[in-house]
Amino acid sequence: MDIALGFLWAWDVYHKVLTSYLAKKYRTVPLPDTPSYHCNEVSIIVPTIETEATFTECVRLWLRSNPREIIIVTVPRYKAHVEQLVQPVKDLTDKITILVAPVANKRQQIMMGARKATGKIIALVDDDAYWRGSGVMPYMLAAFEDSSVGGVAGLQSPEIPLERQDASVITVWEAAAALDMFKMNHDQPVRFTADGGLWVLSGRTVFIRAAILKDPHFAEAYTHQVIDGKIVNGADDVWVTEWILDHGWKICVQNAPEAEIFTNVPHDRKFLLQNLRWERGNFRSFWERIFGNPGYRTMKQRHPHLTSVMIEKLTRPVWVSAYIVAWSTTLQTAPWLAATFLLWMTLGMGGSFWTYRAFVKEYPYMAGKVWKLMLMGNMGPVMDIYAFITMKDDRWLTRVADAQYVKA
Repeated sequence: MDIALGFLWAWDVYHKVLTSYLAKKYRTVPLPDTPSYHCNEVSIIVPTIETEATFTECVRLWLRSNPREIIIVTVPRYKAHVEQLVQPVKDLTDKITILVAPVANKRQQIMMGARKATGKIIALVDDDAYWRGSGVMPYMLAAFEDSSVGGVAGLQSPEIPLERQDASVITVWEAAAALDMFKMNHDQPVRFTADGGLWVLSGRTVFIRAAILKDPHFAEAYTHQVIDGKIVNGADDVWVTEWILDHGWKICVQNAPEAEIFTNVPHDRKFLLQNLRWERGNFRSFWERIFGNPGYRTMKQRHPHLTSVMIEKLTRPVWVSAYIVAWSTTLQTAPWLAATFLLWMTLGMGGSFWTYRAFVKEYPYMAGKVWKLMLMGNMGPVMDIYAFITMKDDRWLTRVADAQYVKA
């Protein structure tokens, strides 16, 4: 087992060196001197149900970016509530339109908005996304100076109200959500730089060429994907990213600080349900893309690094088990080697100590939650197994969407 641990150690070193190299290589797209696209050519589409009171502030911030229009798509049972939330800003502008979809299905709500949109670029935005900086729109649009880019997303961070930025108030669930986004902001540019691929441009805020969303073939496939006899509701951003890459377009990760957006995070165990939904969608995507369409060979040719990451994610419980067995056995036969390996994983390049140190530096009031975050992180493989076994379950979990059954 000493040899096995040595092999796993060598793999870890290779992975971290590669990650460090790619992180240093990544560059954001600079603002053009003469932009081809302007803010007033962007249509913002916001699908929403069970809309939070913070929605009014979000709309106010979107309007500050001077978009062409904001199209809000809800369902009959929430129409009056949404109108009430929008009223304080709707009286000040004619750019807001509220549409009502027959069912609460995020994909169908998005497509209803896309059909009405008149902008050259469409921004798909979650109903709890805050555009606090004035650079969101210009920096996102800068990526489209490359005519081959079809979609772009950027930095995303938790919206933590000032009164909750207190060690005695903040919950471990909020800290876990913050850590999740902290890691994503590091991982996304690395994966993108490696081979231009990602499995998802996060739907909290993603800019897409209108021509893609208005393509009848896209609309038909997007709103009629079926799993286990039901029309799919979730994993909309994963599916859109796949479509963009599969149809000859490129994507872009624009992690410019000026384009950072913020989003509400759960205060309770809804964070687990939210992550379970995301993981199920990811596993469905990974399985289909590697073993179905387009298949492993095509994926490996097109995006070799992304394919490796997807396979590693699918098999994470196996890898973790291998590490545990190899380390435990080596502890008996060569304790000095096992101890050195543990020190490397903690204090070496890319070690957990440095990750949490950087996280606490950014969110000092979450320092007291680090030990719980470490414990939750170690439970990741268990979540993976459960998500994989139940990946056909497309329930929204944190909001009540409408199930649509398809007859066989």
